[in-house]
Amino acid sequence: LAFEAMTRPEQVRQWWGQLGEGYSVPVCEIDFRVGGKWRFVNRHPKGEAAFHGEYREINPPSRVVFTEIFEDFPDSVSVVTSELVEENGKTRLIATVEYPSLEVRDMVIASGMSRGAGISYDRLEDLVGRLQNKS
Repeated sequence: LAFEAMTRPEQVRQWWGQLGEGYSVPVCEIDFRVGGKWRFVNRHPKGEAAFHGEYREINPPSRVVFTEIFEDFPDSVSVVTSELVEENGKTRLIATVEYPSLEVRDMVIASGMSRGAGISYDRLEDLVGRLQNKS
């Protein structure tokens, strides 16, 4: 369920970038295959933030590797590895981001992106719980 919630647009819209009132994902395009592209636009109270990338590795239901580009900084390509591991009947998500430089990493940390990602992943957990209750 967690893998599906991370790879299906109708589900991604329910958790990614959902930081509170006034947030939405009007664009959520996913061509879920190795070499396929993705693009998400997060609408928030102060405007919009767009991200895109390409899937490099897909190993259902436990691993996805993709590039991530914040469109305001198109020359900074990050690589995200998302791994889903079962632990005592529960799923742990381990997300690792490789930034092109320490400077870019430090800019991302200073932007508050880690806080936003944490909130989004909490929304993912909520969604997976709702999906479990339906099955």
